[in-house]
Amino acid sequence: MKNKKNIKILLPVVIFIWGILIYKIVDAFSNDEPPIATKIASNFIAPKAQQKETFALLTIDSDPFLGTIYTQKKQKRKSNKSAQEIIWPAIVCQGIVSGKTAKSRVYILQVNGQQYLVKKGDTLLQMKVLKSTLETVKLKYKGQTKIVPIM
Repeated sequence: MKNKKNIKILLPVVIFIWGILIYKIVDAFSNDEPPIATKIASNFIAPKAQQKETFALLTIDSDPFLGTIYTQKKQKRKSNKSAQEIIWPAIVCQGIVSGKTAKSRVYILQVNGQQYLVKKGDTLLQMKVLKSTLETVKLKYKGQTKIVPIM
Protein backbone atom coordinates (compact mmCIF):
# COMPACT_ATOMS: atom_id res chain seq x y z
CA MET A 1 0.00 0.00 0.00
CA LYS A 2 2.84 2.31 0.82
CA ASN A 3 4.42 1.76 -2.64
CA LYS A 4 1.20 2.82 -4.44
CA LYS A 5 1.15 6.05 -2.45
CA ASN A 6 4.72 6.84 -3.49
CA ILE A 7 3.92 6.13 -7.15
CA LYS A 8 0.92 8.51 -7.03
CA ILE A 9 3.23 11.30 -5.81
CA LEU A 10 6.34 10.56 -7.89
CA LEU A 11 4.61 9.91 -11.24
CA PRO A 12 3.28 13.50 -11.65
CA VAL A 13 6.67 14.92 -10.58
CA VAL A 14 8.51 12.79 -13.16
CA ILE A 15 6.00 13.73 -15.91
CA PHE A 16 6.38 17.42 -15.00
CA ILE A 17 10.22 17.23 -15.18
CA TRP A 18 10.13 15.38 -18.53
CA GLY A 19 7.68 17.97 -19.86
CA ILE A 20 10.01 20.84 -18.95
CA LEU A 21 12.98 19.01 -20.52
CA ILE A 22 11.12 18.32 -23.79
CA TYR A 23 9.87 21.91 -23.92
CA LYS A 24 13.43 23.29 -23.57
CA ILE A 25 14.77 20.98 -26.30
CA VAL A 26 11.98 21.91 -28.72
CA ASP A 27 12.40 25.61 -27.90
CA ALA A 28 16.16 25.47 -28.52
CA PHE A 29 15.73 24.00 -32.01
CA SER A 30 12.88 26.22 -33.12
CA ASN A 31 13.55 28.92 -35.74
CA ASP A 32 11.75 31.68 -33.90
CA GLU A 33 14.28 34.50 -34.00
CA PRO A 34 13.71 37.70 -32.11
CA PRO A 35 12.82 40.62 -34.36
CA ILE A 36 15.78 42.69 -35.54
CA ALA A 37 15.70 46.31 -34.52
CA THR A 38 15.31 48.60 -37.49
CA LYS A 39 17.08 51.89 -37.88
CA ILE A 40 15.00 54.89 -37.04
CA ALA A 41 15.74 58.06 -38.97
CA SER A 42 16.72 60.81 -36.57
CA ASN A 43 15.90 64.45 -36.94
CA PHE A 44 19.22 65.63 -35.50
CA ILE A 45 20.59 68.77 -37.10
CA ALA A 46 24.12 69.84 -36.19
CA PRO A 47 24.39 73.39 -34.85
CA LYS A 48 26.06 75.96 -37.06
CA ALA A 49 29.64 76.79 -36.18
CA GLN A 50 30.16 80.28 -34.85
CA GLN A 51 33.22 82.31 -35.67
CA LYS A 52 35.48 82.80 -32.67
CA GLU A 53 36.23 86.29 -31.46
CA THR A 54 39.76 87.56 -31.85
CA PHE A 55 41.48 90.00 -29.54
CA ALA A 56 44.87 91.56 -28.89
CA LEU A 57 46.49 92.38 -25.55
CA LEU A 58 48.04 95.74 -24.84
CA THR A 59 51.58 95.96 -23.59
CA ILE A 60 51.98 96.60 -19.87
CA ASP A 61 53.90 99.76 -18.97
CA SER A 62 53.53 99.72 -15.20
CA ASP A 63 52.13 97.56 -12.43
CA PRO A 64 48.56 98.79 -11.73
CA PHE A 65 48.70 97.84 -8.05
CA LEU A 66 52.19 98.94 -7.03
CA GLY A 67 52.71 101.74 -9.55
CA THR A 68 56.18 100.50 -10.44
CA ILE A 69 57.45 100.36 -13.99
CA TYR A 70 57.32 96.93 -15.55
CA THR A 71 60.53 95.65 -17.12
CA GLN A 72 60.83 92.39 -18.97
CA LYS A 73 63.66 90.10 -18.05
CA LYS A 74 65.71 88.98 -20.99
CA GLN A 75 65.91 85.26 -21.31
CA LYS A 76 69.16 83.64 -22.27
CA ARG A 77 68.86 81.25 -25.14
CA LYS A 78 70.88 78.12 -25.14
CA SER A 79 72.71 77.52 -28.35
CA ASN A 80 72.03 74.27 -30.11
CA LYS A 81 75.31 74.46 -32.01
CA SER A 82 77.03 72.09 -29.61
CA ALA A 83 74.20 69.58 -30.00
CA GLN A 84 74.49 69.70 -33.77
CA GLU A 85 78.29 69.41 -33.83
CA ILE A 86 78.43 66.13 -31.91
CA ILE A 87 78.74 63.18 -34.25
CA TRP A 88 77.90 59.86 -32.67
CA PRO A 89 79.90 56.79 -33.65
CA ALA A 90 78.04 53.96 -35.38
CA ILE A 91 76.45 52.02 -32.48
CA VAL A 92 74.54 48.75 -32.69
CA CYS A 93 73.39 46.77 -29.68
CA GLN A 94 73.54 43.13 -30.73
CA GLY A 95 72.03 41.50 -27.66
CA ILE A 96 72.18 40.47 -24.03
CA VAL A 97 74.85 37.99 -22.97
CA SER A 98 73.65 37.19 -19.47
CA GLY A 99 71.81 38.40 -16.42
CA LYS A 100 68.18 38.51 -15.43
CA THR A 101 68.44 41.45 -13.05
CA ALA A 102 69.21 45.00 -14.21
CA LYS A 103 72.57 45.14 -12.40
CA SER A 104 73.92 41.88 -13.80
CA ARG A 105 72.92 42.27 -17.48
CA VAL A 106 75.84 42.31 -19.91
CA TYR A 107 75.26 43.72 -23.42
CA ILE A 108 77.15 43.33 -26.69
CA LEU A 109 77.68 46.79 -28.23
CA GLN A 110 79.22 47.17 -31.66
CA VAL A 111 80.88 50.60 -31.94
CA ASN A 112 82.44 51.45 -35.32
CA GLY A 113 82.70 47.75 -36.19
CA GLN A 114 84.32 46.69 -32.88
CA GLN A 115 82.39 44.57 -30.37
CA TYR A 116 82.49 45.38 -26.66
CA LEU A 117 80.87 43.83 -23.58
CA VAL A 118 79.32 46.50 -21.32
CA LYS A 119 76.93 46.73 -18.40
CA LYS A 120 75.12 49.56 -16.63
CA GLY A 121 77.53 52.22 -15.37
CA ASP A 122 80.43 51.26 -17.68
CA THR A 123 82.26 53.88 -19.78
CA LEU A 124 83.37 52.94 -23.28
CA LEU A 125 85.06 55.34 -25.75
CA GLN A 126 83.70 58.39 -23.85
CA MET A 127 80.20 56.84 -23.84
CA LYS A 128 78.59 55.95 -20.51
CA VAL A 129 75.83 53.36 -20.16
CA LEU A 130 73.14 55.19 -18.17
CA LYS A 131 70.22 52.80 -18.21
CA SER A 132 69.51 49.39 -19.65
CA THR A 133 66.35 47.38 -20.15
CA LEU A 134 65.54 44.17 -21.98
CA GLU A 135 64.71 46.18 -25.13
CA THR A 136 67.02 49.23 -25.09
CA VAL A 137 70.32 50.67 -23.83
CA LYS A 138 70.57 54.39 -22.96
CA LEU A 139 73.99 55.96 -23.65
CA LYS A 140 75.49 59.40 -22.86
CA TYR A 141 78.17 60.81 -25.18
CA LYS A 142 79.60 64.35 -24.80
CA GLY A 143 76.52 65.64 -22.97
CA GLN A 144 73.93 64.05 -25.27
CA THR A 145 71.88 60.94 -24.58
CA LYS A 146 70.79 58.36 -27.09
CA ILE A 147 68.63 55.24 -26.78
CA VAL A 148 69.87 52.27 -28.78
CA PRO A 149 67.41 49.39 -29.39
CA ILE A 150 68.58 45.82 -29.03
CA MET A 151 68.61 43.97 -32.36
